[in-house]
Amino acid sequence: MPQFLKFLRYFLLGRAQRVFGAQALTGLLLLGFGASVWTSLRTDIRDQEIYKVKESDFCVWNPPVWVSDRFVAEALELRAPEARTEELNSLDPNLVDNLLIAFESHPWVEKVESIEVRFPARVDVKLKYKEPVAVVDPTPSVAVDLGDSATAVFADDWRDAQNEKSGAARFGEKYVVDANGYRLPDEYFRNNPSAYRDFPTVLGIRSTPVSDFGQCGDPLVVEAAAFARFLAERNVFEKLDINRIVVSKIKGEARGVYCLKTVGGVVVFWGRFGAASEKENAASEKAADERDATFALQEAKARKLFQLAEKYSSLDAVPQEAAAELNLAVDEIDGAGAQTSAPTAENVAGKNAE
Repeated sequence: MPQFLKFLRYFLLGRAQRVFGAQALTGLLLLGFGASVWTSLRTDIRDQEIYKVKESDFCVWNPPVWVSDRFVAEALELRAPEARTEELNSLDPNLVDNLLIAFESHPWVEKVESIEVRFPARVDVKLKYKEPVAVVDPTPSVAVDLGDSATAVFADDWRDAQNEKSGAARFGEKYVVDANGYRLPDEYFRNNPSAYRDFPTVLGIRSTPVSDFGQCGDPLVVEAAAFARFLAERNVFEKLDINRIVVSKIKGEARGVYCLKTVGGVVVFWGRFGAASEKENAASEKAADERDATFALQEAKARKLFQLAEKYSSLDAVPQEAAAELNLAVDEIDGAGAQTSAPTAENVAGKNAE
């Protein structure tokens, strides 16, 4: 009996292997045939006009007004070199990756939020754009402006600049920056000069940008841009008729000290903005406390500005005898935002009186 069972088991297993082995072989042959057919047809299908993606097939959501009408074409030129040699095709498995590189590389793009390919040939692109926060104006007139308004307040190094001949000074055309001090493309602003007035002007920068767009290479530009964003987020420019930020630098120090100017010419002495240095950025409890304290001081000064505007109906209406209140130096304001005596208050009052 055991031998009979062994024979039966051998017969059944062997037959099963032959049957299923034949089916597996048939399946593989069919798959291979299908793959060869798809390979031969794929090129013909890809070449159909309906799958080719043209510039007009892109839908870029909500581009701001300062982005060029040639935005998509500019982005497509920023694809990897090997990708630029091929036509765009919605059946290309690498299409999204290539477009991601292209749009991330555009100087107006902060972040690519999504890229969706829709068939037969449409591409939806959603982006987060860089936003202008200030216009940097490093023109020769800045030296005059600083001489008229800031050197009486700051013991700065601009006196040397005033003695330079205009031909020797390193000044250039004004340019637009975002909150990170990134110089933005300015074609729109050059073609629409009135658009510059939509943003505060930063005066006092002496450096020249290293390129037409990108990081300017000047830490003072980065700090001034962060200061402009801080003020804009609190509606200081919009509600208090302030349109200029004058930055100066104490000799031997990298960080700036700031004045604000109203449309009417009133000078507000802000002092240091308090951007954190590398040392202050260290991951320590003490550094965190210092940053919190610095931020609280900046908030206190902003509140003081609005209190003054409410008290006198506007900053331009602050009387001469109360002009010392326009000194908001960091070390002159306590945690509650109260004003105390200041060594530069007389300078600010005298300059506003002029």
